[in-house]
Amino acid sequence: MINRLSVASGGRAARRDLAEFEGILSFKPSDGRLYSLHCRVGVLAMAFKLDGRYPTIASPWGDYAVYSFPDASKIGCSDRQPIMDAMNSIIAINWKAIEPHWTASSSPFDSKYSLILVYDRVELIAFSVYRVMTIAHRMAIYRSGTEVLPAYQGRGLYGFFTSQILKHPCAASHSERLLYGWRTRNPIVWAANAKICEMVAPSLLADEADADLQAACIEMCATLYPGKPLEVPGMIMRGAYGHIEHIRQDYRGTASLVEAAMSRIIPNSADALFSVGYARV
Repeated sequence: MINRLSVASGGRAARRDLAEFEGILSFKPSDGRLYSLHCRVGVLAMAFKLDGRYPTIASPWGDYAVYSFPDASKIGCSDRQPIMDAMNSIIAINWKAIEPHWTASSSPFDSKYSLILVYDRVELIAFSVYRVMTIAHRMAIYRSGTEVLPAYQGRGLYGFFTSQILKHPCAASHSERLLYGWRTRNPIVWAANAKICEMVAPSLLADEADADLQAACIEMCATLYPGKPLEVPGMIMRGAYGHIEHIRQDYRGTASLVEAAMSRIIPNSADALFSVGYARV
């Protein structure tokens, strides 16, 4: 049987610039029918496990196996395609997707990426991809993509990923304020990341604008997405999600305020906000 997620990478996905694959963050499931994910191949891909081949790290869940790779290129070549297929399967469940997000030519196993994988006793249930960089002469972290299977959402996995990312050796040893960046059009994700920051650009919730943060935002975006326009001061990236579609839902609390702001600023579901803040480490 042929894995559709792998085969599709030979078309438009294989030709897409690697930079366009940064910044997937979502928590709302779609029906997943665009990828026919409930076929046997999709289930087998997600059920691929790493038992005994890599050390695990401690987590609050005794029945989960958590693997942390500060350098994602350390993952063995024979493990990469099954892991990538499982990652794409989760993305296609959470988004309306028309093609694979991660491919051989746009791989999460490049040495510039760090990767955290979470498995239950059956399958990959969540992952987070991030990068450690230097922006504006400061240490910076960029959240390249985080996904959690719908059945496991609301269990603290996103917060766990954040805490582990902020423990990265390069970030933990840095004395200056840490720059923390992400791109999203999901109000829940924007609110969750802004919550751990002292200040954020763009300042959606009426915080005072910070010129240094705005400059860092522009520099980080240009580094990650060379040639891609960023509208300033709103920090809007038009058409960022052309190959996937965010699904709006009912929001509460801070997320509802963020959603109201996003609806005014970026009503098109393909657009995204690029944001940078000072993380509280």
